Amino acid sequence: MQRKLWMGMTIGVVALGATLVGCSSDKKEGAAAGTTATNAPKESAAAKRGNVTVSMYDRGGVPASEGNYEENRWTKWINQNGPVNVKYVPVLRSESTKKLNVLFASGSAPDIVNEYSTPFRNSLYDQKQLLPIDDILKYMPEYQKLLEQYPQLKKAGTKPDGKLYEVGKVKEAVIQHMLLIRTDWLKKLNLSMPTTTEELMKVAKAFAEQDPDGNGKKDTYGMNMSTYSEQAINEIFGENSSKDLIAWGTKDGKVIPLWDNQLASLTFKKKLYDDGIIDKDYINDKDGAKAKQDFLNGKIGIYVKFSGGMYDLVMNDFATLKKNVAGAEIAPLGYPQSPLGTFTGGVDNPVQMTTVVSAKAKEPEAVGRYLDFMMKPETALKVINGDEGTHWKKSANGCRETIDPTKSKNEVGYALDYEMFYSSGTDKCNFTINGFNTAVPEQKAGSDMYKELQKIYFDSQRQYPGMTHGEHMPVYPADLQTLNTTILKEQNDIFVKAIISGAKYSPEQAIKDAQAAWDKAGGKQLEDFMNKWYAENKDKAFLAKDIMTIARQQMEQVK
Repeated sequence: MQRKLWMGMTIGVVALGATLVGCSSDKKEGAAAGTTATNAPKESAAAKRGNVTVSMYDRGGVPASEGNYEENRWTKWINQNGPVNVKYVPVLRSESTKKLNVLFASGSAPDIVNEYSTPFRNSLYDQKQLLPIDDILKYMPEYQKLLEQYPQLKKAGTKPDGKLYEVGKVKEAVIQHMLLIRTDWLKKLNLSMPTTTEELMKVAKAFAEQDPDGNGKKDTYGMNMSTYSEQAINEIFGENSSKDLIAWGTKDGKVIPLWDNQLASLTFKKKLYDDGIIDKDYINDKDGAKAKQDFLNGKIGIYVKFSGGMYDLVMNDFATLKKNVAGAEIAPLGYPQSPLGTFTGGVDNPVQMTTVVSAKAKEPEAVGRYLDFMMKPETALKVINGDEGTHWKKSANGCRETIDPTKSKNEVGYALDYEMFYSSGTDKCNFTINGFNTAVPEQKAGSDMYKELQKIYFDSQRQYPGMTHGEHMPVYPADLQTLNTTILKEQNDIFVKAIISGAKYSPEQAIKDAQAAWDKAGGKQLEDFMNKWYAENKDKAFLAKDIMTIARQQMEQVK
């Protein structure tokens, strides 16, 4: 049974000691020191030190007092304490792939390339610009241990020739897309927690029509459906399509476009619009800012939450809601059962590939030793968090708490990308749940709610929507990528038209038109590509089941 979180409390400002690492600006902390793999080569006192060049993102975040991305307190520390001489090659984050392409074309690419873009890394493999790392692993005992503990990393990093080319990291599987419901409105209107999509629609309609805030005006919405949260509604019906991703699924061993799922989600969204349950101007709420403000002002009954930090949600957003609406009560609501099944929301990619090695790297052993040194928990703890007693201290739960946020931001905050491939998700101290101080009542309530969210969304009875996380979908060749973009734009236009056109354009007709456009554009080429990839990789690719396996493993670690 789902439990509610009582919002009748004052939430104070607190410091968060454990933050998140990933492609976003969130930050993770280091872990405790590990053991050394037994098959690692022993380094003699006379071993050659070696030299490596390493790309890293230039985010413009190094204060003048600290130097620059090429030389600062952390690059000096790494060179003084590490096993090799390192030269960093900053690339502007907004133009990283463009800059790296130029470096590869000129033959001056760095030995180690840190880049989040899956299509770009894949293009380097296709151009035979990468060195397999299988033979380098003997110098990387830290990564060997990780591959044994998380075989999904090997799945994600192995290319079609069967060799391992990419280094990745394990992150916390954070729930990104979810539903939150005003349980005080349920009580006022004598409604039960919805468990099916039909019940969800009825409750949302009541929230929009029956004046749940009691101000005598018809000024509330049952749900929100801004540009990004619309994807969460798609997931309720088992499809993870978006403006950038076609809705693919599998049936009888084949990859197919999920037309039935899209019809179900489109029908649901059109009814939300036609019945005035959502903001009729949702299409212009590009980043969801208007919907969030409506929620915080107490005008949305079922809030479709898309991405963003969980700590900030339960400790700050809920505090704002409570300040604006004294009696507000919020509870997590699992995706209700749909005619297509019962699904979970999107999860932040728990296995993210980050790093490749240039085929022209002159000293592969030095490459391996550098990566191994940077992956050591004690190294990561130092570079990501700074010095104990200066930048952080032990918290009540035995983890880490920032002493002076401003000092840490200036002296440590810019250094995160030096540890871009560090697996912060292997240490429970880095998990969101350990950012809450349960000795403080308000934070204890937040911790309890997050545990409830995990219990609901990581339930073994729920399916992950779609085939896998978008970052693990196969990358189309250039001609098919153009075709994919063309088809997606036409589909999106058709579906928006169906939602806002009233009775004159039905969801059924929209799906027929989308299928006709698919056939005319050559969508079968995409189907053929996907099925060839699936036939060759279904037993070794990183798929939906891998995401949920890691998510549930991590949830068990903090029980």
